[in-house]
Amino acid sequence: MSIRLRYLAGGTVGIIIGLLLPLAGGDTLELLRQLSGLVVTIGRFFLFPLMFFGMIIAADELRSDENLLPLAGRTVVWTLLAVVVSTLAGVLSVAVLAPQRIPPMIQEGQVAQVPSLLGEIAAGLRGNLFQVFVLNENAVAGVLLVGLLIGVSLHYDRSVTSPVSLVADSANRILYRLNSQLVEFLGVLLIVPMAATVVLLREVPDLELFLQFLLVSVVAVLVVGFLLFPLIIFLLDRKRARPLGWLRSMITPVVPALVSGDSYFALGTLIRTGKEELDIHRKVGATVLPAVSLYGRAGSAMISIAGFLLVIRSYTALEIGVGDLIELSVAAMVYSFFLARVPAGRVALLLSYLALRYGRGMEESYLILLPVMPILERIGAVLDVMTAGFVAQVVKMRTLAAAEAARRR
Repeated sequence: MSIRLRYLAGGTVGIIIGLLLPLAGGDTLELLRQLSGLVVTIGRFFLFPLMFFGMIIAADELRSDENLLPLAGRTVVWTLLAVVVSTLAGVLSVAVLAPQRIPPMIQEGQVAQVPSLLGEIAAGLRGNLFQVFVLNENAVAGVLLVGLLIGVSLHYDRSVTSPVSLVADSANRILYRLNSQLVEFLGVLLIVPMAATVVLLREVPDLELFLQFLLVSVVAVLVVGFLLFPLIIFLLDRKRARPLGWLRSMITPVVPALVSGDSYFALGTLIRTGKEELDIHRKVGATVLPAVSLYGRAGSAMISIAGFLLVIRSYTALEIGVGDLIELSVAAMVYSFFLARVPAGRVALLLSYLALRYGRGMEESYLILLPVMPILERIGAVLDVMTAGFVAQVVKMRTLAAAEAARRR
């Protein structure tokens, strides 16, 4: 059975179990949350060393081919484009579809502090390089940066650095195989987080109040991820592009993103499907996929801006001005790049940033979405994962096109 069918089968069984389990006053949900956390931990077990050694050998190969900077440029451009388009789609989804207002409700929560660029850099750096590997379980950026620096440095003297290249290459191949074996086993484990997601939906009080916005969010993700991204892939290379094949391959990593809301949990699956189904070679897969998974939070930006616009409409009868709309959209895009250290809980954090940015006594207004925040996180995570797959596919296509053009010259 293929990985895709295993995941779909596990998700289906999880849905059935989630519908049949008694709620037991919240005890069932708490137990499933704990078990889901264990499943996510298992799913991320090999990810960090896999990305570290993959970055070393990929950076070394790209430096040797003189393709490191062009690939980095393409990655940045297409990531920015995906975030901008997704944010605009979030704005339009609320403006055009106009989901019903949510009555203001008293909810308790903590408003996060708006991040600063220097603060984020300081949080990811230490005076001792070895501390990068033990900062916390979500500190991927530092690990990738160290891998990049080591990989680039291997080029200067092959007589000295070739043993390190061989070790990094072997370690990456071993860890890739271990991750692939784990991915095959995840189809069974996905039953637990899927059941937890279904029970969570059943536990939401007054779900009908949020139903229209949830549907609008799903429609926006479908339009961008399942229509616009494949269309762009097709337009970039009409002769050889397989947009439906890309879309079919994306279903596999989308399932773990949907059931967990954790982009790192889905990244191990995305790395395998990217290589084996989309033929994304290591030079792209080991660099672009992790980087975009960290910084290309297009889905989180979309759901956050849409959610905050709904909150404003719910709290006031006044229409938001064009200037405020532009400011909030730009803020959502910019703040989304500060979520690299947050694999889950991104929408709530970004909403709190937007609320503080907008001010006007609405700093805690976003808390009315707390009952469905875990569902919004999962919806956003789906597009986050698809964005990483989309950018990697486009970068691969453009890199191959550039290589063919160079050969013809």
